[in-house]
Amino acid sequence: MSITNGINQRLALTCHRPRRTEWLKASALALVSLFVLIGGQVEARAAVNSDASVGGLTAKFVDVRGVRTRYYEMGQGEPMVMIHGGSMAGSSTANVFSRNIPGLGKRFHVFALDRLASGMTGNPLDDKNYNYASEADFIYQFIETLKLGPVHLVGHSAGGAIAFFLAIEHPEAVKTLVIIAAGPEDPDVIVGPAKLDASLTKCPDQSSYEGLKCRVTILAWLPTTFDDEYWAADAYMASQPKTREARAKLNAGAGEPLRTKEFRAYLAKMWDRVRNDGVLQMPVLLYGGKNDVLDWGANDETAKMQRELALFDIIAARNTNVQMIIQNNGGHFMYREYPGKFNADLIGFIDYYERHPERKPQGNAQGPR
Repeated sequence: MSITNGINQRLALTCHRPRRTEWLKASALALVSLFVLIGGQVEARAAVNSDASVGGLTAKFVDVRGVRTRYYEMGQGEPMVMIHGGSMAGSSTANVFSRNIPGLGKRFHVFALDRLASGMTGNPLDDKNYNYASEADFIYQFIETLKLGPVHLVGHSAGGAIAFFLAIEHPEAVKTLVIIAAGPEDPDVIVGPAKLDASLTKCPDQSSYEGLKCRVTILAWLPTTFDDEYWAADAYMASQPKTREARAKLNAGAGEPLRTKEFRAYLAKMWDRVRNDGVLQMPVLLYGGKNDVLDWGANDETAKMQRELALFDIIAARNTNVQMIIQNNGGHFMYREYPGKFNADLIGFIDYYERHPERKPQGNAQGPR
């Protein structure tokens, strides 16, 4: 597949930089070029399905309050909803879970969807809804539209923030909560730059596709995390007219004031509801990669995972059933790097509370204040 020079753009962020200011600035960046120029044209390395599906999965579409929404569905049993990371109109989509869905589908009824203005899902009908709070409501409406009832909610990176906010606003809809990797819901506790910032100097210009691919490779940690099929579908989705429209609206200030100007106040309110009021009383699992350069200070010999541990402390202040699993030699996408191990850990976490209902929270933990 070839595309003429210069017509396609996308946001470079599969996930955001570790400091919160970078998370907020990322949503305002203009799209960058999708492909590397080769003789005046660009070449994609793999054919792309019309629905941009990968890994042998079959995409479905459903109307969620007027927004055409792409999702994957597989398996039977209790419903599990998976939320990808990245920014609106960015590079991450439900495709990121392609290595996990088949295995998880043997135990759960899995639903993995493209977020608002991401992948093949349509844009918000109202420009004010270009923010995390509205995205959390959109995921809740997806659950309501498909009549899934209480679900096992899994979110990666920025998707973990959306899952976190949804569980606070609608705890009755969430049986268990799983937050993967560092995200914008974490306290901003790293002093100085993160290792990602230092590593980006080794990459080509970030206005080129190879520059973007280099950045994601650094985040991924292992060279086998993504393949040609994934990259081709990623580029195809980022080139869609609705994606360019969403990026233009973001650049023009859509989603404000909650997207950036009031986000810190919104986040502080969410933390207080968890830390002081004990809103999250479902079992919670934080899953991190030990080599995630988003949570690794540039001056630290080893990653201290400061941001994820800080979120752990907030949740654990009033919930005794919080666990954290750390995958060694794993980056920001450790669930793709070790899909069998991740799936087994996730299933084991959920199965434990299914077998031991007496361990489910009955009230507020009374930890140190």
